[in-house]
Amino acid sequence: MTELKVEEYTSPSVVTIGSNENLDRAMELMQEHKIRHLPVMVNGAICGIISERDVLAHTGKDWTRMLKIEDIMAKSILTVNKNESLGDVAYQLSSQKIGSALVLDDDDSVYGIFTTTDALNALVEIFYPFPGGSA
Repeated sequence: MTELKVEEYTSPSVVTIGSNENLDRAMELMQEHKIRHLPVMVNGAICGIISERDVLAHTGKDWTRMLKIEDIMAKSILTVNKNESLGDVAYQLSSQKIGSALVLDDDDSVYGIFTTTDALNALVEIFYPFPGGSA
């Protein structure tokens, strides 16, 4: 069996948010694009990532309106090359207990984002390659 590359299951379009935006804007973008992770940008470069869980943890609190994305984003981002093994990247997500990895092209530009949902979709496709799950 050929080794599967992470690029085959990566979501190619990456929606980003600025670090000075507020949490309401993050939730709007997530709902609009039906996603749960947003890379955070400062001066055209990715500097962090924020998840739906991060935003929801602060929703409804009196001081939420004062928070900016940069106040709660994760500054440590797992980055992988698009040619890395699907299994290796899924293992990294699992072992680090994180929900997404930023996938880079060979020139280190953003190729897409790989999430735990993408990993589950890959698993389903591998074990149930035919529609409806039957052979």
